[in-house]
Amino acid sequence: MNGRAGARGLLLVTALVTIIILQIVSMVQSDRFYRALNQLETMLSGEVIVQQAQGGNSGKGEQAPDAGDWLVWAFRVEPKTLNQLSVERDIYSKWITVPYIFESLLTYDFNELTLEPWLAESYEISDDGLEITYHLRDDIYFSDGVPVTADDVIFTYEAIINPKVDAADLANLFDNVKRAEKIDERTVKFVLKWAYFKSLENTSFWDIGVYPKHIYGFTDARQFNSRISDPVGSGPYVFWKWDTGKEIVLKRNENYWGEKPKLDRIVYRFITNAVAAVQAIRSHQVDIIIPEPDQYAELAGDEQFNKEFRCLSYWNPGAPFYYIGWNEDTPFFSDKRVRLAMTYIIDREQIIEKLLKGYGRGISGPYFINGPQNDPNIKPWPCDPQRAAELLDEARWVDTDGDGVRDKDGVPFRFKFMYSSDSAFYQRLAKLLKDEAAGVGIDVIPDPYEWSVIMTKITDREFDAMVMGWGGDIFEDDYQLFHSSQIGNRGSNYVGYRNEEIDRLLEQIRRTMDDGERSSLCHRVHRILHEEQPYTFLYARPTFRPIDRRFENVKVYKLGLKYWEWYVPKDRQRYK
Repeated sequence: MNGRAGARGLLLVTALVTIIILQIVSMVQSDRFYRALNQLETMLSGEVIVQQAQGGNSGKGEQAPDAGDWLVWAFRVEPKTLNQLSVERDIYSKWITVPYIFESLLTYDFNELTLEPWLAESYEISDDGLEITYHLRDDIYFSDGVPVTADDVIFTYEAIINPKVDAADLANLFDNVKRAEKIDERTVKFVLKWAYFKSLENTSFWDIGVYPKHIYGFTDARQFNSRISDPVGSGPYVFWKWDTGKEIVLKRNENYWGEKPKLDRIVYRFITNAVAAVQAIRSHQVDIIIPEPDQYAELAGDEQFNKEFRCLSYWNPGAPFYYIGWNEDTPFFSDKRVRLAMTYIIDREQIIEKLLKGYGRGISGPYFINGPQNDPNIKPWPCDPQRAAELLDEARWVDTDGDGVRDKDGVPFRFKFMYSSDSAFYQRLAKLLKDEAAGVGIDVIPDPYEWSVIMTKITDREFDAMVMGWGGDIFEDDYQLFHSSQIGNRGSNYVGYRNEEIDRLLEQIRRTMDDGERSSLCHRVHRILHEEQPYTFLYARPTFRPIDRRFENVKVYKLGLKYWEWYVPKDRQRYK
């Protein structure tokens, strides 16, 4: 009797141990599968469900011990709009609103670079990869207390694709979406025409956020387009005021559905003069600035400054590349020989050494210099004024009247070079370009404007040549920059570049799920752009951030800084 009982007990223990082992294996496999999904390689491999492990408004209604104080920025540029569904948004308006005011269904883990649930508690991808279903949390609210529902998600999508809404550069990201369906108040399904490697990112409105329909709903799109201020979202901060020419202020959302941040306010002060911005941080009038490269070099080498401020310099996928864009619809730049000649006259090594103080790297294409889409075997064109002159001769731009300026068909090679007057660096670059171009018989006319004017002129394509930076992405898709469909209608192909092979490759890239195959296609795009030079690719450089040392929990992630995680101990708080 006791023997049989012992055997049964042994069998029971063995079964329990087996079950536990299988459960552990299952959990490990599930975690691996989850990571693979976020790389978007499993979109077509079977139906998947991803859930957030914990919900949680652990901080709602509670006051953290170190809550208080402000973070005060110095911005060199005042944004033209705070509406992210607009071609006139820029990196500055994004920094102000996302994710402080507007939040997405999914958000990127800043170190793992994987998408994780946020406003959505889970999502599903169908077997064929053509349906993405989001299940919203049941405890999410906009700052005015109205719940976030499926109606708001669908409204955001429909506003973006509305041809009368001034957001053509965003609408192209949804070309593969057939429709968005409301399943119930907390469930939305996106039905796709074809699988796109960024579908999960785009349909979750990463980098844009979900807009409240009851606030932004419209019958006339002009009403929506004209709303540039007073943003309302579900995020941890609320818009308080915009004193034009002075500052924008956000206040902590005391009714935030999630864990509340510790800082009371985020203040963005507009100090357009670079020298004044440095003076402001030295005197503790501001806490963080975006310095010119030469200013950062000086500050980083200042022993006393470093006792009071952290000087952070880091690379991340969002770091912009800088370029000169040649408008191909002008008499000057439709010929690729001319564009290549312009690249040959620019001494980029001198720019990096003297203007950037060594804080930069030469580039030959639009991809993140440390990313797999970039082909490191394609080297930047050298500075070679003699070769530039030969190319200009081949293109029949020659000095026929002896005035020192090349001409063709009666048109002198004299063009305007547009740049932001707010940047001392661009001012020096314009002088350098003018001097170097004069050496080969080209007359460059510096054409500076304030940033708000620049944005309008660029989107309306009212320029000959211009210089700017373009922010990178975690998984890059340059369709909006170089596909011919993005010319006009205020799209982002500002230079009017047209190439059938590039169009075909960019379309193929969007439909390629495998990372390796997609990178190989990007290398082909890189090679063609290098040969045709719609842009002169100047350089990429790290992000520079001098920051007041009173802030704690300042961490540099692979995607950069999470300012909303910072706090100031009570005894060091400056603003009450």
